[in-house]
Formats: sequence, C-alpha cells, structure tokens
Amino acid sequence: MNKLIVSLIALSMTFAAGTASAQSYYSVPSYSTTYSTTPTTYGGTGCVTISSNLSYGSRGTDVRMLQSFLVNQNYAGGGSWMVTGYFGAATQAAVRIFQSQRGLAQTGTVDYSTRAALMANCTTSYNPFPTYPTYPTYPTYPTYPTYPTYPTYNSVTISSLSTTSATANTSVTIYGSGFDYSNNTVYVGSSPVTNVASYNGTSLTFIVPSYVSGTVQVYVTNWKGTSNSLSLTVGGQYGCGMYPYNYNCQLSLSYLNPSSGAVGASVTVTGTGFSTSGNTVRFGNGIITNLSSFNGTSLTFTVPSYLTGYGSQQVTLGSYNVSVTNAQGQSSNSLPFTVTSIGSAGAPSITSVSGPTTLATNSSGTWTVVLNTLGNAYTTLSVRWGDENLYGYSASAPQNSYVQGAQTFTFTHAYSQAGTYTVTFTASNNQGQQNTSTATVVVSGSSTGQVTLSYISPSSARVGTQVVLQGSGFTASDNVVHFGVGGSRFVQSYGNSVILYTIPYAVSPCDLLGTSCAPSQQVTPGTYPVYVTNGNGTSQTIYFTVTS
Repeated sequence: MNKLIVSLIALSMTFAAGTASAQSYYSVPSYSTTYSTTPTTYGGTGCVTISSNLSYGSRGTDVRMLQSFLVNQNYAGGGSWMVTGYFGAATQAAVRIFQSQRGLAQTGTVDYSTRAALMANCTTSYNPFPTYPTYPTYPTYPTYPTYPTYPTYNSVTISSLSTTSATANTSVTIYGSGFDYSNNTVYVGSSPVTNVASYNGTSLTFIVPSYVSGTVQVYVTNWKGTSNSLSLTVGGQYGCGMYPYNYNCQLSLSYLNPSSGAVGASVTVTGTGFSTSGNTVRFGNGIITNLSSFNGTSLTFTVPSYLTGYGSQQVTLGSYNVSVTNAQGQSSNSLPFTVTSIGSAGAPSITSVSGPTTLATNSSGTWTVVLNTLGNAYTTLSVRWGDENLYGYSASAPQNSYVQGAQTFTFTHAYSQAGTYTVTFTASNNQGQQNTSTATVVVSGSSTGQVTLSYISPSSARVGTQVVLQGSGFTASDNVVHFGVGGSRFVQSYGNSVILYTIPYAVSPCDLLGTSCAPSQQVTPGTYPVYVTNGNGTSQTIYFTVTS
C-alpha cells in the first residue's frame, strides 16, 4: 500500500512539473537535457494529446496520459482509481463524463471526436533545440495536432427516427444529414449495425438487432464523424435461436387472436421465444409443423378440419388447447381455442354433372361428377339411377374420400327398360351437411324377351370367383356376358339356362369387340351391371357386387 501511495505521489509530481514547465515557456527559455523533435503541447489540466484511439482494454503511455488528465478534472467519484496505464471500467466511466460535458456521444471510447475535444484547449510549440542538426527544417514538418482530413464534429446529424419504439428484427429509418452513401455504422445502444447504406445522404434504414431490448440510444458514425443520439425503445423479448448466444430465453404464449372461430380461420399466436423457423403448433391432439416467426413474438396458423400427427381425427365443435414447440425443443404453456363451426369447410358442393342424355337399353352410360369442398373433409358421394324400383335395390354403393378442393368421380350404369330416368347424385360430409344434383336420361329400345337373366349366384364375390348366371334363351356357345364396361364373348351355356362366368380382374370395351382398342380398367370393389346378349336378344340387367 505504501509503495502504491509513493508511486501516485511521484506521478502527480511528474505531471505537475510538466505543467509548470509549460506555463513558464514564454517568459524564460528552458534548456532541457533531453531534446526532442516531437511537438510539445502546452496547456493546463484542460488539455491532453492522445496519439491514437483508445478503448476498454487498451494499455500504454497514451492511457496513462489520459488517466492523469481525467484525475485532474476532479469528476465526481474520481480519485478512487489509480493511474495504471490500463483502460478499465473506471477510465471508461470518466471518459463518458467528459463526453457528456462536451456534447459528444457517450460511448466511453476515445475516438477521433473525443481526441479532438481533449486537445481543444492545447497550444502547440516546438522545442527550439533539435537533437539532430541535420533534421529537416520546421516548415517541412507537419503542424501537430492539425488533422487536414479529420472531419468536423457534428457534420453527421440525426434529426428524427421513423418511430420511437420498435421490436427486435424490425426496420427503423433515421433522418438527418451527413450520412455516407455506403458505409455508415448505426449504434443501437452498444450494438453496432455495420455497412448501412444511404441512397440520398439524408436518410438510412437499419434492422433492430434481435438481442436488443429496453430504451437505448441510437447514433450514426462514418468517416465524417459521430452524430448526436436519439432514444429508441425496443419492446418484447426476442425469439429463441435468433442470435447465437441466446440460449436461455423463455418460450411462452400470451394470447390468441382470435380465441374462437371456424375451421379454416387464421389465428395469430402472440408470445415470446418463438424460433425464426421450425415452430410446431399443437392443436388438441393434432400438430401443425414448420411455422415461421419473423420477430420471435408472433406466428400464424390455420384452424385445421382434421387433426393429424397422432392418428387422424375430424375437428368438431368445442375447445382445443393450443401450445407451441420451437426449433430448440422448448414447449410453451397452453391457451384454449374454441371451434364455433366447421365453418369455411361447410357442405360439399357438386359443381358439375356430365353424362349421356339418351341411351339405348342395356347400353352402359358413364356420368362424371365434379365435387368441391372448401376444406379437407371426409365426403360421401352416392347416386340413385331412378330404376331401383324395378329390381328392389337402393342407391349404388357410395364413393367415400377425403376431398380438398375440386375432385372428379365417375359412375357407370345401364338401363334394361326404356323410359325417362332421373339420376340423382348426393354429396354429404360426416357433419350431415348435403348437396344434391340431378341429370335426366331417356332410354329407348326394348328387350326381345327371348333371353332372360333370373339371378346370379352368389350375388357378390371377389374377382376371380366363378359364379352361376341362371336364366333362359342362352345359346350353346354364342353368348356374350356383359360385365361393367367389358365382359366376355363366346361364352358356353349348359342346357341353354346356365352360364358359368368368372369375375374378371380387369375390363375394357374392347373385350366385346375382340380387338385391343382401349386400356383395361381394373375391377375394384363396387357394383357392376351384368347382362347377357346373343342371337336371341338381350337379357335384363342384374347388378353384381365385387367385394374386397
């Protein structure tokens, strides 16, 4: 401790001696035993010359000179630290006090503007006794501390900000003058945003760093100098994973907007800790993946009509818990969302029906139906051909499918008796909502009555199964069995009353022509028309069901 006090006293005496020498220079020339060609700066405690920029962590003679100057200013709290030659926290605090008194940005760093202010009260002269007689004469030596290229302070000025409050990762525009066209640095608090361009020199736009929060000072630096500063309040907690060093942020939900609505509604989740990408929303037992958040505090999802991820389940009326898991695997609290209607999905609609308007008896016709839903819904599409009372059967087996948007279905049917028939297609969802569409077909011609088909045994079976067609008027070997859009020619009969027929794996209209004119259609589970034709005429149609 005693050594430290002695060192401080010695340093103070050295500084005082230098000051006394400077003050007596104009009255009595002083012949020093040490000669130097470096300019000697004279002045009181309001002056010091620093040869380079200094900041936290700097060391050396310039730091000692700076510290001696700052101690002599008698700032509040000064004197509690020593002239050490190391630029530490106490030195940084004293520099900020000096900067505040000079109207400078309080960065705590000795930059060009601060060095100029430190030298503001200095006068410059030169030792009249050069050490080396051959040293170049004074007129060729640059006048120190004049800086011909040093910018004039406040040549960079901020007049206003486009907003006084913002959130992380949003843009803010600075208005002012003296901005460089390509290389400005914007300080948001202590956080620099580098290489910010200004196309007109009077405005520039920067993105608020994701790791800044609270009220901070914003100022601009470039080769012209350092501007004044204005306050900006950065609100909200920044998102997890937005900055490499932010691992401990808290993921939580604040509210949903809206907190209730229909299937298909857009919902914004507000909270903190969302990842820029890779967020997952849990909606009840379902999951909605790969959601992004541009600011870490909000993200948007659409209320699904089906819950997927852990099986599949139709969304119904009621309340569902909503939570978020971010890309780091953190999970939030849950907030309730109430589904008030299946809403935007609604009843499926049949947008078009196309098919034949006239048809011959026992000739197959094909109808095409376009079904549309606004959401992804489980939909049933069935048809009644209008001749069910003739055979005692109901509507054909429905086609069931998850339908999203427009989807096309086809149906095939043959009428065995002439007449005018109304074909009715019905689309419904599992909420009981329905829409229907109809078409009319006129069937002409008649069966000769010489060929009959009484029944098929069994009435349903898998493809590849041999069935018995029981009837009358069959020929020995010239029978044509029609099955769906295809069938088989030259089928043998037994006693002109029995035909053994194997349910085909595929059918094509070419089956009945004996040529290869169209690709075959696979026989899948469903209902198919079956009838027999030969030289005696055409039988009535019986429907056969192919099982899985």
